[in-house]
Amino acid sequence: MNEMGFQPREPARVCYYMQTHKDPRQIARLVRTIKEGSPSSIILIDHDVSAPPLDRSLFVDLSDIHFIGTSGGYGDFSHIDRYLAAVDWLDDHGIQFDWLQNLTGQDYPLRPIADIEQAFAVGGFDGYMQYAPVFPERTPPDADWGAGPAYRLCTPFDSAMRFDYSHRRFGMPSTLKQRLLRPFMVVNYVQSWFTVSLAFSSAGWRRKTTIFNDDFILYGGSFFCTLSASCVRYARDFAAEHPDIVNYFRTMAGPDELFLQTVLVNSGKFRISHLGTHYVYFPGGRYNHPKTLGTDDLPKMLASGAHWARKFDSGTEVLDALDLQVRPTWPDSAPGSFGHVQLPEADSLDAGMLRA
Repeated sequence: MNEMGFQPREPARVCYYMQTHKDPRQIARLVRTIKEGSPSSIILIDHDVSAPPLDRSLFVDLSDIHFIGTSGGYGDFSHIDRYLAAVDWLDDHGIQFDWLQNLTGQDYPLRPIADIEQAFAVGGFDGYMQYAPVFPERTPPDADWGAGPAYRLCTPFDSAMRFDYSHRRFGMPSTLKQRLLRPFMVVNYVQSWFTVSLAFSSAGWRRKTTIFNDDFILYGGSFFCTLSASCVRYARDFAAEHPDIVNYFRTMAGPDELFLQTVLVNSGKFRISHLGTHYVYFPGGRYNHPKTLGTDDLPKMLASGAHWARKFDSGTEVLDALDLQVRPTWPDSAPGSFGHVQLPEADSLDAGMLRA
């Protein structure tokens, strides 16, 4: 208690929840960068059990590092299942947190961790999550438009294909599956009751009814977000209390880009900033994945105003360059660094960049 008689408020505690599947040393580098900037933070690593095991000895000297293992997926509800299960795990183990930031092992900060945490702690919002109506043409003018109408998750054609149809998946996308499915794509242009998706390796049948209306609008945006504990617990409880709605989302293509936005924004209970926390760049990617970023992308990344970027490969010079920006104590002579990098000048940000 201070001299004015007030109990000082403890700093907000952030849990960084990571869904990982490859490259343990790159994961360890990300974890160490976070812990350097936020020693009191919690790291919860959810490593895909179908991937090569994660060497936990890489983290033995660090505190508040926790591990769980679940099965991963792509373009399905498994990302949300894992996210909500992580919230359950934290609560079941009595681990207190104020904010939850979800990441992958291929993310990296664009700003010092302390600056990132300070920004959302004092911002006055309950969450930072990119969102906008998926179907602007079906959205009433007095609705919460978030980042819309300037931003929409995908084109009108892709929105209809992904969300007006009930999809069945054929596993993870691959070159072979694309080759096998491509001849059937012609059906998308000659009729409207059945659709084939190469990006999600799925086939869908047009729905006869929908759960969405003016009071429950379909919102979409990036899965990667920063949410308060009250937001994530609300989403977790909503899923448990509305299995019919969850089952509907399970039949969508890419529901991880929809569920949290739709549930939280429609609740009307939270103040959500529609500015996302991640920089991603989709031109040059494959199978709906973003481009792997390099040093040529640094000017646009740093000019974006985002907190994080994805995705990166390990052992690349771009991570050393970012360390010079985001780790104040990072020495020029540290192993793996390459000193002060001469960065190319940034062009103007273009439509391929997504502040997600």
